[in-house]
Amino acid sequence: MSQEASGPSPDSNILALVELLADDHPEVVETARAKLVEMGTRVAQFLEQAMASHPDSKVRVEAKGVLERIRLDTVGHDWKMATAVPDEQIDLEQGVFLVARVRYSDLDLNQYHKQLDELAEKVRPKLKDVEKTKERLEVLNHFLFDDERFRGNWDDYFDPQNSYLNRVLERKLGIPISLSVLYLLISKRLKIPLKGVGIPGHFMVKYQDDHTELYVDTFNGGRFLSRPECVQFLVEAGYPYQSEFLDGVGPREILARMLRNLILIYVDRHETTLEKTLSRFMDLLYADRPGERE
Repeated sequence: MSQEASGPSPDSNILALVELLADDHPEVVETARAKLVEMGTRVAQFLEQAMASHPDSKVRVEAKGVLERIRLDTVGHDWKMATAVPDEQIDLEQGVFLVARVRYSDLDLNQYHKQLDELAEKVRPKLKDVEKTKERLEVLNHFLFDDERFRGNWDDYFDPQNSYLNRVLERKLGIPISLSVLYLLISKRLKIPLKGVGIPGHFMVKYQDDHTELYVDTFNGGRFLSRPECVQFLVEAGYPYQSEFLDGVGPREILARMLRNLILIYVDRHETTLEKTLSRFMDLLYADRPGERE
């Protein structure tokens, strides 16, 4: 009795779709792209092999593009899961590194989590006998901005690297919000309760209890500001003062502000793929509250 012939193997189907990336008909190429993207990460090894060694340059280019779409879909799924929770449950640290994975696909998250842990452990002994919060913050400021030499990038403020925490940790350069996020993540490890403050045109952190209200300007070396000084800053910058400007903001709004910054940069640079991906992240961040997106 003859054995019934089996259909093509899954691998051969994938290889056939890869070959169709060089087809002369754009609609065929787009269909192949869509099917490969739908298959997800299981086709990654085939695309990587095509990128490295396929004799047709069009296949090499198309395979790279498909692999990028699959990777961004994966990061987008992780982002959706991480942010589809109540505000107080969003993990800011996870969120900022998911944003970074859009630009830096090979990000070793453990490396950067460990680096943050190590920074906190280096400063912890200096805080051992310091009880007052302002004095603890003075110690933290000296450590980060003098010893470790983190600083604001005045020379190239709109370099997108300033907005990605992995690059801030590597280069020790940032903008107000990324340096403030760094400050928040380390202070959390040290059990110093701080909040981000997203005033127009700037970002800081603040400490507040029944007796003290203190703002820390991380972009300017950890300079301390009082509420009246913050109000003066707003007025001098041309913004009408509103008390809510100095309220603390949660992880969702911090992540949204980082996304807005990057989207504007990539619009200006005509980097459409990154712009669209980060805009999608913004949509997902406010999926249940569209009126708050802007």
